[in-house]
Amino acid sequence: MEPKYAQNNIFSPAISLQEQLHMDVFTKNAAVYDPVVCRNAQEAILALETLYTDSVQDLRNAVGSPSTLQDLKLQFKGTYPYLGIWGSGAEHICEALRSWAILREDGYYGTTVTHPDLFKEYWGQQLSHLFSVHELCCVVGRSSRFIPIYFLKEDVLSHAKDISEIKGMLTMPSPKDMDDQVANGTVAWDQLMIKPLSYFSAERTDYSLTRIQHYCGTHASSFQNFILLTNYQRYIDLFFYYAKQRLSEEDSSYTHWVEPKDTELLAQDMELSKTREAGHHFQMPAYHLARADRNGISLVNIGVGPSNAKNMTDHLAVLRPHCWIMLGHCAGLRQSQRLGDYVLAHGYMRDDHVLDEGLSPNIPLPPVEAVQKALRDSIQEVCQLDDATMTRRVRCGTIVSTGDRNWELDVVNRSKTFRQCRAIALDMESGIVAANGFRFRVPYGTLLCVSDRPLHGELKLHSMAQTFYEQRVKEHLTIGIHALEVLRELGPDQLHTPELRGFQDVLFR
Repeated sequence: MEPKYAQNNIFSPAISLQEQLHMDVFTKNAAVYDPVVCRNAQEAILALETLYTDSVQDLRNAVGSPSTLQDLKLQFKGTYPYLGIWGSGAEHICEALRSWAILREDGYYGTTVTHPDLFKEYWGQQLSHLFSVHELCCVVGRSSRFIPIYFLKEDVLSHAKDISEIKGMLTMPSPKDMDDQVANGTVAWDQLMIKPLSYFSAERTDYSLTRIQHYCGTHASSFQNFILLTNYQRYIDLFFYYAKQRLSEEDSSYTHWVEPKDTELLAQDMELSKTREAGHHFQMPAYHLARADRNGISLVNIGVGPSNAKNMTDHLAVLRPHCWIMLGHCAGLRQSQRLGDYVLAHGYMRDDHVLDEGLSPNIPLPPVEAVQKALRDSIQEVCQLDDATMTRRVRCGTIVSTGDRNWELDVVNRSKTFRQCRAIALDMESGIVAANGFRFRVPYGTLLCVSDRPLHGELKLHSMAQTFYEQRVKEHLTIGIHALEVLRELGPDQLHTPELRGFQDVLFR
């Protein structure tokens, strides 16, 4: 019997012998059930949407009637959709202007997928480029991976008659299905019959989507493609006032504001905001100045420390944002620096050791040229500095990131590291933000502001800190926002550069 999701006249009724052979490869090597060939991106997305919706409905029905659970598994329903690609045309790679959605190697690629409501536009962008350039066979079917009930618990378990009867019969998340081997580059690529199509499996994506909601207090669908990270409530307060102003403009490209507890506010409702109170309920509250095309700005208060920075960027990476930038404070290490000066990282000395297993600290983290230029130009424009003043107020060089907030108490032992790497500043989060950007192929940047100079006797004591906050925070945030708005105009082709991609890499951005 023809699969339900193929019973639509947009699907081509006949397939060639070559296409049948490709389908057989996915059936045999990836355990894909009821496969269909899709002739374009729209067909593929429709099939994926239908499959996912049917799987969720199958699970909903099953928990309402526990006796059907075994039948569900026997029929391989309630599973993630599978998207497979066979492509030929790697010899034309030099003709592509992009660093993504191109074939570096002819062959088979595949992945499980989830949440078409969230990733529909992303899938469409990737597939449309692939179909336009390469000889392609696109296969969609049911995977053998059951959707863990944990990821659908609010939607599905409400239909259960008695959860105690069925809990042991339902699929639960497994860490071995959510590792980051593909992104880490530790997969035995050449030995794979079917290579990964994307960096994240459906299980890994679903896991991060639930974590985003938990930590940030807003649904992942509210996140915009351009993200600022900070660790001070002051930046949140100022971001709210900026959003309020922009939403009130008649020709504004921004549409609404979203704050924790998934509260959406239009321009006329901004007085009802509970920005500060809502953030108290979540560990890393997120706030979004949204646009219809999702190219607005999200700001996340990640708190202090490299572990928090890794935690948040681990999860945000599944959303495939166009850029994230850390707005942080740092200790200026050079005698010539003054409080309020800005620092741009041309290199990172990762002395926090949080990500050493996933990405060796011996691996250099290059600056992303487009991001660096946008930040530098934004400093000059927002602060209205001439070239000579820019040279004095903005330093570019190596930033040391540490996991020890009281590093000043061990400065004798650290001085050798500072001297050898010619460091200009020290902070706690920048190294991880850059490392995870590099690791997950997300364009990254750091804009730090010198808030103290412990090596030169200027400690961040209370009165000095308050003065610094009053003088610099608004300017600092304005520069970060301006830089993201400049980067938005560049578009993904210029942002997602080949320097972030491996010579053996997935097809999707």
